[in-house]
Amino acid sequence: MRLFCRPRLQVAASSRLRSSSSSSRTSSQVSSPSPASASGSLPPAVRWAATAVSFSLAAVAAGAKTHAPSAFLPPGFVGGSRFPLRLSAMRKNPQAIRTPRCAPLSMTATSPKGAKKKGGKEEEEEGIYSSTVNLPVTNFQQRANSVVREPEIQKFWEENRIYEKLYESNKGTKFVLHDGPPYANGNLHIGHALNKILKDFINRYKVLSGHKVKFVPGWDCHGLPIELKVLQSLKKEEKENMTPITLRKRAAEFAKQTVDQQRESFKRYGVWADWTEPYLTLDPKYEAAQIETFGAMLKGGHIYRGRKPVNWSPSSRTALAEAELEYPEGHKSRSMYAAFTVVEPSDAVKPHSENLKVAIWTTTPWTIPANLAVAVNEKLEYSIVEHRGVKYVVAKDLKEALAAKLKKGEEDVVELKEIAVVTGKELAGTKYQHPLYKERINPVGRKEEGEGQRVNLRQVVIGGDYITTESGTGLVHTAPGHGVEDYQTGLKYGLELLSPVDDAGRFTAEVL
Repeated sequence: MRLFCRPRLQVAASSRLRSSSSSSRTSSQVSSPSPASASGSLPPAVRWAATAVSFSLAAVAAGAKTHAPSAFLPPGFVGGSRFPLRLSAMRKNPQAIRTPRCAPLSMTATSPKGAKKKGGKEEEEEGIYSSTVNLPVTNFQQRANSVVREPEIQKFWEENRIYEKLYESNKGTKFVLHDGPPYANGNLHIGHALNKILKDFINRYKVLSGHKVKFVPGWDCHGLPIELKVLQSLKKEEKENMTPITLRKRAAEFAKQTVDQQRESFKRYGVWADWTEPYLTLDPKYEAAQIETFGAMLKGGHIYRGRKPVNWSPSSRTALAEAELEYPEGHKSRSMYAAFTVVEPSDAVKPHSENLKVAIWTTTPWTIPANLAVAVNEKLEYSIVEHRGVKYVVAKDLKEALAAKLKKGEEDVVELKEIAVVTGKELAGTKYQHPLYKERINPVGRKEEGEGQRVNLRQVVIGGDYITTESGTGLVHTAPGHGVEDYQTGLKYGLELLSPVDDAGRFTAEVL
């Protein structure tokens, strides 16, 4: 309710307040001009708040250095009283512990020292506002105190089998969320938390929806991450004497210890799961089930052997997942421009085939020995330009970029004369000479009839949308053995997989 009246305020300063100019006891009054009848229309709580504000003004007017709580009293109390006030906002009531409610504000005056007591306790008076001011009474703590409360709640869940009882009591259909297992190779981090807590959101929603939820957590106990952790904990002499069998045993022991540590951390997150019976990839039963499933897939014709490029670690001599790759900050890859001589031009470029080269740009020069094609975008336009008697094929929008690279110095001026414009589709089928295999046997390529050697020619092929005019020349050096996009293009044209690099990252005899 909004109030538009201005009450009369009156307060007596305590005799404990001392003026800065005199040591004698003083009193002062502060009042605001308003109708006398207005103050009676205000609720008691509003009059009490107004009185407190007035007291502050009185204290300032009296020049008080300090003031005691006994200095201000609610209306109706004796103005010169010096009884300290005690405000009891909540009462100890057994009913209030179980059910939050609103209780009267108890405001009592306590006798000073030396006053008479009943039964050894100070006499208390009910305040005049106890029947009109109601405050909530609850045992709900203001602070979460999660360090103490969360373990208590989780202990309650475990002791009372809350998760199991919900599964048994729910009448809905069974809901199973498969857990992609984390590696058992160290302490949990924010990625683990995000993964498991989001899954817990889904499971709890299904539980509340009446489903029978069975969440079986798992751990991946095999692989390089675990072996590396074990090797990092060994001394140099132990590593030298380590055999593959010994390493596997040590890795299995480490994985089991880590599973126990991670399980307790996941439980501390509050995640509901069947923590007593998780699945572990090193469990013989699990391994047997894997072999059985693989055999069924093989019999069904779903398993075949093929080749594809993978991320490889020369130091560890093992394949790496995409998530395991690390790119050093500030690293700059060396790039290069190259021009491959056209030997058999397509019909669209045949009139301009003399001294014609296809210009490419790559950030992985070490993959040039594995080049099997040059890919173009069939929708782009390509210019045939001439510079000092040599013709180059380059994307029409990247002519200026190529001209800048052909400069031999700051003062050198390069002008590229455009002779013709063709589309990527018209350029496809053009064959060129690989510069490294001009005088040597090509490790891949088509065989001439009656000869054992391979023709050292490559061809221009149609690539995908990854070919743009943002950088380079618009023609992409393609090595199917060294990249996923190149591999996909190679599959489309039946190109072989050439990867002339051994496990240590060194070139093989194919290119030497």
